[in-house]
Amino acid sequence: MSTGKPSGIKPPSKITRPTGLPTRTSPSSAAPKPVPPEKSPNQDGAVDYQVGEKVWVNGNKPGYVHFLGETQFAPGQWAGIVLEEAIGKNDGSVAGVRYFQCKDGHGIFTRPSKLFKTAMPEQEANGGQANSTETGANSPSSATAVGPEATKGNCSKTPLSRTQTGSGSNISETDSAKKSRRELRLGDRVLVGGTKAGVVRFMGEAEFAKGEWCGVELDEPLGKNDGAVAGTRYFQCLPRYGLFAPVHKVTRIGFPSTLAKAKASSRRRSTMKRSPSASSMSSLSSVASSVSGKPSRAGLLTETSSRYARKISGTTALQEALKEKQQHIEQLLAERDMERGEVAKATSHAGEVQQELSLLTKVQEQYAMEMEAKLDQLRKLVETADRDKVELLNQLEDEKRKVEDLQFTVEEACITKGDLETQSKLEHAHIKELEQSLLFEKTKAEKLQRDLEDTRVATVSERSRIMELEREVAELQLRLRSSQQREGAVTLSPEELSNLKARAQTQEKKISELSVDLDSRQKQLRSVEEDKNSLEQQLISLRQKLEAAEEVNSRTTQTTQELEKRLEQAVVEREALREERQSKAELQERLTQAAELSDRTAHSLDQLTNEKTELEAQLESLKQQNSKIQEELSLSQERSRSEIQRIGHLCKEIEELKLASQKSQHQPDMKDRETLSNQESGEERNFQKTDKDKELETLRNEIAVLRGENAMAKTLQAAVETLESDKAQLQGRVTSLEQRLLGRQASVDGDSGVPSSGDTALDQLREEKEFAEGQINFLNSVIVDLQRKNEELKVKLKKMALAEFNGNDGTDGLEDSGSKDRKAPPRLFCDICDCFDLHDTEDCPTQAQSPDSVPHSSFKGKPANQRPYCDICEAFGHSTDSCQDDQTF
Repeated sequence: MSTGKPSGIKPPSKITRPTGLPTRTSPSSAAPKPVPPEKSPNQDGAVDYQVGEKVWVNGNKPGYVHFLGETQFAPGQWAGIVLEEAIGKNDGSVAGVRYFQCKDGHGIFTRPSKLFKTAMPEQEANGGQANSTETGANSPSSATAVGPEATKGNCSKTPLSRTQTGSGSNISETDSAKKSRRELRLGDRVLVGGTKAGVVRFMGEAEFAKGEWCGVELDEPLGKNDGAVAGTRYFQCLPRYGLFAPVHKVTRIGFPSTLAKAKASSRRRSTMKRSPSASSMSSLSSVASSVSGKPSRAGLLTETSSRYARKISGTTALQEALKEKQQHIEQLLAERDMERGEVAKATSHAGEVQQELSLLTKVQEQYAMEMEAKLDQLRKLVETADRDKVELLNQLEDEKRKVEDLQFTVEEACITKGDLETQSKLEHAHIKELEQSLLFEKTKAEKLQRDLEDTRVATVSERSRIMELEREVAELQLRLRSSQQREGAVTLSPEELSNLKARAQTQEKKISELSVDLDSRQKQLRSVEEDKNSLEQQLISLRQKLEAAEEVNSRTTQTTQELEKRLEQAVVEREALREERQSKAELQERLTQAAELSDRTAHSLDQLTNEKTELEAQLESLKQQNSKIQEELSLSQERSRSEIQRIGHLCKEIEELKLASQKSQHQPDMKDRETLSNQESGEERNFQKTDKDKELETLRNEIAVLRGENAMAKTLQAAVETLESDKAQLQGRVTSLEQRLLGRQASVDGDSGVPSSGDTALDQLREEKEFAEGQINFLNSVIVDLQRKNEELKVKLKKMALAEFNGNDGTDGLEDSGSKDRKAPPRLFCDICDCFDLHDTEDCPTQAQSPDSVPHSSFKGKPANQRPYCDICEAFGHSTDSCQDDQTF
């Protein structure tokens, strides 16, 4: 549940005033508080919104959600809204990527946290709150008719009302602190202690102290460290640019200082309404003196006490009037300085824009002159291209004849090649058959040779066996003979004789069989030798045939290779002729394109002249606006002079009041009264000190606002520098285009390269036209910003004029708020050391870094790596694309 912004006006006391005094209507009771708009509890808001739901962007732009999710132009969650009015920035696409479809000027991309489900009041949407008119002017008769009892009752009840209003203000301050703590993110612009501006780089708990801490990278070297404390690094920055502070001491100012401006304006309004005027204080002193002058009905006050009360009330009234005048003078001086700075910035920015416009007009005139010269060059190139066209047509006819002759020779070569291929195929088939038969005969001869070897071995073995048998037969015969010889002497037994005979018969049979086998084997050997001789003769004849076939094959391969070479040459010549035909056709097309290019360049030249006239008209309007701004500046200077005179009169009145207060303080009647007056004067001084502290805080906030505006001016200066760089790039492109045109002319003289340079020239002209349109759009946006700032200055001048005419009216209703608001100044407390009255957290030596020691936060990355830098926040740590600041696209 979000709480409303504190208005700076304390709520009224619940203790009723006495019936004798007329009641005044407080600002908080006179005007009802605006109901805060219903907002999603989530910070991103992507969960609570649906596509098609009606929302309000920043509380004042109605539209419908058409996209929710991540995008390519920036990280994080984005919401695409289709606005009901044409006050957007696109048509649903950014940087060439479409996310949804709508009319041009009706689409806008923003963070889901900036969406509201209900409309916000105008004053709260603009950063302020509804200011209520205050009534309750008391008539003198009613003021003088107040009795002593009423004054006694009123005096006794004022402390209770003071304590109650103080507690209410503390509650509102804690609520606002909690809200600011919820809104803080990394990369936000914040104020530390109301004076030191910087960017949030760390959020969370730290090791050097308990609690939630915020690490800030300051804009100026007013810090204590470089992002590291006690050897622990929390973020990276330059030495003495880092500072750690509790979250409740850090306030978000936003970018570009819109939040701070709104807070400063609301604070100025509240302080102006809170500070009582001199007339109201004088009337109060008169009423107090008249009331205290009358005797009490109960007889409790004596004449001396009434006299003392009159004197005390007079001195307090003078002191309060003095304080009110000082506050009013300081406010007027601060507002005058702010208005002077804003007017000076506006005039300087208008002068810079006028100079940029004059430079752009000069560049456009130079560009028009250069384009006319380029058109003349292109016309000359077209004439030379026509001449080359006639010559190329004649060459084309000759090449056609040559192509026909080559085609005829190619056809003949193809026919002869086909015949030779058929012959070579037949020869190859015959050679394969001969090779197969040769292999078959070779295998057959090898088989026969193996059989012959086997028979030879068998015959040798048989012969050896026959020899052995013959030997046995001879031995047997010898034995037989010897046996026969012995028969005469010794008669053998019949059995032995029969055995010997049987053995002799078997041996004879074996001998006869072996002789028959030997004869058959010899016959086989003879037949095998005859077959071998015949096969050798066939092999010799086959080898001769194979050699003859190989010679024929080599001849055919040579002829085929020669034919293939001739065919390849013919194909190459044919392709060359085709390429020549294509080049001639392309040349004709490019000639036609060059003619069209000349027409387009003439048309673009006319458009550039029209744009030049429009820019001149815009320049005249800007000059008129500049003159108006200068007139308004002179009026504001006159008003500031009148304010200075008025401040001088107020200073004189303050001096008189000081003299009167000093005189009144140097006339005491009794010692007790002196002690009481000293105590009360000490309290008054304490109250004045607190008021001065508040004024110092307001001045610090205004300084922070001015720093934000300075950052805005730096961004504008960076935009001007980018314009100058774009101008330099434009001049470089023009020179490169001239060089390309010269090269094109030289290539035309060399009879080649005309059309390609014409295409590049056309593309270059298109790019230059788009670049000029971009420059015009940028200047239009700058003009719109100047008009908006001019309107804001007019409104501020009107407010100053109304403040001068109204004076201090409308502040009588808060004549006693100064006394209610007074409280003791806060004590110094360090959240790191956890002690009072020694030093503040910002000045703690624990997080300070000694200047003599080597910083332990040296950059640990490579020197060649560049640190990311954000052009929006003007700080290191993240790039412009990943900036989490409030942006819309």
